[in-house]
Amino acid sequence: MITVEPVFFEKMPEELNEEWSRLLKSAEPPNFQYDFVYMSAWTEFLRGNWHPFLLLVKEGGAILGIFPLMYLDEKRKRILPYRRIRFLGSTYTDFSVILTSKDKMDALVGVAMDWISSGKWRWELLILDDLMEGNPAAQAIKNWLENSSMTCEITEGKYYYINLEKSWEEILSETSKKAVRRSNNLARNRITKAGAWEVVVNPEWDTERIIAEAAPMHIERQSDLERESFYSEDKSREFMRTVIEHNRSTARFRSYWLRFEDVYIAYLFGFEQDGVFYAWNMAFHPEYSQFFPSKLLMFELIKDCHEKKYREFNFMRGESEYKAKWTKDYKVNYKYEVFNNRGLYRKIIHSITK
Repeated sequence: MITVEPVFFEKMPEELNEEWSRLLKSAEPPNFQYDFVYMSAWTEFLRGNWHPFLLLVKEGGAILGIFPLMYLDEKRKRILPYRRIRFLGSTYTDFSVILTSKDKMDALVGVAMDWISSGKWRWELLILDDLMEGNPAAQAIKNWLENSSMTCEITEGKYYYINLEKSWEEILSETSKKAVRRSNNLARNRITKAGAWEVVVNPEWDTERIIAEAAPMHIERQSDLERESFYSEDKSREFMRTVIEHNRSTARFRSYWLRFEDVYIAYLFGFEQDGVFYAWNMAFHPEYSQFFPSKLLMFELIKDCHEKKYREFNFMRGESEYKAKWTKDYKVNYKYEVFNNRGLYRKIIHSITK
């Protein structure tokens, strides 16, 4: 008999570390952001008012899979209780993951969604997003929704990527002539005339040095954009420090730096999994903007990934305009917004808060 056991917690339950890691290995990649250490860092430093919980799907006492979630209690119209559920760590992850193998996904999603919709536990809105095309969880959730009475809105976003199995000439031909090729040539000419420069790949620095070099660039750049940098917050820095240190130990973390004379003027952090480079975080010193440092570094990085025979360069979540200048290829990002329409209260609250 298959059962569902909810586990509510404030910090990742260490007793599940071994099972979590075992199940993650069988989960569809990319899944590196659902590493136990990554999620532990999120729950410790960044969860804010969100309450994390797991649905353990079991058969005969053995855990078949884990549906990782979190909920937030808030008020609508200042007085009406309203509970949202999302994937665990949502907005700090780029690809959502349900921890089980592909062949068990339909069964696991079915019983987990049955439990969520059973009325045993109150909620008003369930958001399941950042499900990349090809992730078996996306189809399993869609299958369940098609056979349920729940009201659902489906949105399709984009994960832009570059197919690195093409020739370099073909890759270049698919970039924007003005925004990428001409800009790169201009950047290269300007910086070469101004002085010595190079791209430094994975320097043998400790994690503290990596953070110390990157933080001022990100803070200055975000200030120029009138946004707050997450490097400005102590807890966010601790999160970054933990994630970088752990992924360096597993050889997933990659860092690329653009050095001009004796100054590092741009960086890009990413992860590698199964021959795919995932571009995670980048910035540059605004005072060197005349060199288009991020474009130049991005160009050199993509070329390096192609030379290293990576299969793909993935821009991760988000549809910033610059990404479409580098490639027209994308995978669908599925978002399911499920409205709990059971009971008079929920029907009323959904009707007045649209």
